[in-house]
Amino acid sequence: MVSCSLPCVACPSIAWIPFQKSCYALLQGSSEVYGMDDARELCRGNASGADIITINSKDENTFIQNNFHSNWHGPEYISLGMFFDTDDDIFKWYDDSKVNFTNWIEEESNYELLNTCATMHTASGEWKKVSCEHLPLTKILCEASETAWTSIIVVISTITVAISAAFLWFLYQRKISSRPRCSIHNSITQIPCDNETFFIDEVEYSA
Repeated sequence: MVSCSLPCVACPSIAWIPFQKSCYALLQGSSEVYGMDDARELCRGNASGADIITINSKDENTFIQNNFHSNWHGPEYISLGMFFDTDDDIFKWYDDSKVNFTNWIEEESNYELLNTCATMHTASGEWKKVSCEHLPLTKILCEASETAWTSIIVVISTITVAISAAFLWFLYQRKISSRPRCSIHNSITQIPCDNETFFIDEVEYSA
């Protein structure tokens, strides 16, 4: 069972594991997942606002590594949402967040970075550079940030409240229209009234 210290993050479902301000889920890839764009779409299809994993701290990296030992029984390597931008000559996250942390395994300094992406070794937590055309996509680690998912919850809650208010108004109007009606003595004219006797111009009306 996954637990968290209060306040817990509201995750999309029990398949997602909370940590700090995000939720994480390891999803099964499919024959239709050919590259990074497909992997990101798989994440978005399982939770609004979700994307392929980004890692922004040592604690987050350790959390993911530990979950592969205890909860996720995944492949040897998973793809990270990172690529090398040849225009700026730096690694970037696909979700445009700032790169605050890296955990590269020691490699040769002359590694060709053109069309390069990143993977994580699930046992050690170390990162490895690979060709973007050879990413491991049998399983995809997705992340849904608290901000993105909370926005969805707010929208759903707002719609629910609006529907409830409309339904209550309908019931109220229905109750008003079904109130007992009273008749003027010796007349076919009817007017709505409560179950009370009242007088207009000294002519008695009764329910």
